[in-house]
Amino acid sequence: MTVQNCCAILYLIKVLIVLIDKGVVIIKDIHYITDLEQLKALSDPLRVNIITALGTGKKNSQQLAKTLKVPRTRVHYHLNLLEKIGIIEVVDTDLVNGIVQKYYYPTARAFVPSPNIFQKLFSDDTIEFVIDKDKLDDFLKEYQGLIEKYSTEKQENTNTIVLSLLKI
Repeated sequence: MTVQNCCAILYLIKVLIVLIDKGVVIIKDIHYITDLEQLKALSDPLRVNIITALGTGKKNSQQLAKTLKVPRTRVHYHLNLLEKIGIIEVVDTDLVNGIVQKYYYPTARAFVPSPNIFQKLFSDDTIEFVIDKDKLDDFLKEYQGLIEKYSTEKQENTNTIVLSLLKI
């Protein structure tokens, strides 16, 4: 890394600190969901509605409960879960009658499952390798030949296994 690159990075960090101090929220365009916990959390319709409502501006749990017409305790539960997994974050706080009001905002404009989200589930049973694109046709022909050579009818009580390969 050059001195010029380091200076540019330090400048950007200073700009970000100033923007954050002035209350400007900086969010990513896309947040890639990389684990099943996040995917499961986003499968709940109320949580999706919370994220959608927050997309129009920062809100606290009381404002969200009123907008979504659900009990505040229910909204608060889902806000805590979404914050814990990094889908939303606290961007502001107010002290109202001795109670801290947290204002939330999504960490990104869009939440998209990563193409590799299920890879961990199959990592023990998966064989992965890299092949040159110009050799793909030859590989597929040889692969088809191996299937024809070794395929057998599936029969009960025999010494056979079923192999499934997925081309992605």
